[in-house]
Amino acid sequence: MIILDDDHPVEFKMLTPGFNWLRLGAVLAHALNGYHSPLPKGSTISTHTKHAGQMCFEGPELVHRGVYHTGMSSPPWLVKAIGEAKVASSHELDLVALAVLPHHDVSTMMVRKDLGITSIEQIRDRKIPLRVGIPPRGMDHPGGWIIDKVLEEYGFSLADIEAWGGQVIDSDRAPIEALAVHVKQKSRIEKLRDGDLDAIFDEAIMTKPWKDMTDAVDMQFLSVDAAVLKRLEAKYGARAATLPAGKFRLQDQDVACIDFSGWCLYCRRDLPERYAYLVTQAIVQHASEVEGMYPPPYSPLTSPISAQVLCTDTALPYHPGAIRFYQEQGAKIGG
Repeated sequence: MIILDDDHPVEFKMLTPGFNWLRLGAVLAHALNGYHSPLPKGSTISTHTKHAGQMCFEGPELVHRGVYHTGMSSPPWLVKAIGEAKVASSHELDLVALAVLPHHDVSTMMVRKDLGITSIEQIRDRKIPLRVGIPPRGMDHPGGWIIDKVLEEYGFSLADIEAWGGQVIDSDRAPIEALAVHVKQKSRIEKLRDGDLDAIFDEAIMTKPWKDMTDAVDMQFLSVDAAVLKRLEAKYGARAATLPAGKFRLQDQDVACIDFSGWCLYCRRDLPERYAYLVTQAIVQHASEVEGMYPPPYSPLTSPISAQVLCTDTALPYHPGAIRFYQEQGAKIGG
């Protein structure tokens, strides 16, 4: 690990990949090294971004090796699975949580209602050549990876859908402006409206595109079977979740999904306690600035930040420095 010595200036490095987490990292960096910094004089704090999806898998190893002091990922159960060498890593990683920011989300599947599909098994049994939009595939994004694992439990794959004559499209999730400039293709909403897309298998359900898509086209959500959810929990620690009835237009039943909630800020267990305390404290002290970066009604942060909210998720154990801060605030680990 990069040495943190209070007798000399320190260099504190945070891995906050992607647009949402990079903004959070900027607030924390300023909070820790502003005009009244608690760090040794001359210290620097840097926040780093790489491929956001890939870093959800590779970031824990980088933090474990000491390349960065803290990392950010989602969902927390995936960080735990990586730390336990169930996913992406061949060895255990000594990681703990500092905070889990409130981000209620699920990975779910929906298809055009006019296709008459009501279950995932029907896609397999009828070998339906779906044109489906997904996150980046495989280890390029947790959302793409979990779709692979769900379909695997049903005995087929995205490659099978392509072999049946379907299409798997993982390059159309960006905002329309970005698509027009960089990818030069229509957005998912446009494709659904024009009949060029049959299904969406994805996460980030609190964002505006989900409402726009379900408002524009009649869609049918597909539940994941209870037995499949149990197997995924046994293999990877994946949590089951429910998309409640009425969340979207024409969705008249609860939908069983995979939980994708929580932005997990993690570190090595041997991060000095003072630094773990200061980072955790900074989130709460600057909660209004953090919340202000993600305005409603389609904010990825789905509830206000507080000490209690930050220590409610227990996928990972918490760092002693973070625990000390939470206890001082009257918060209870696990809620």
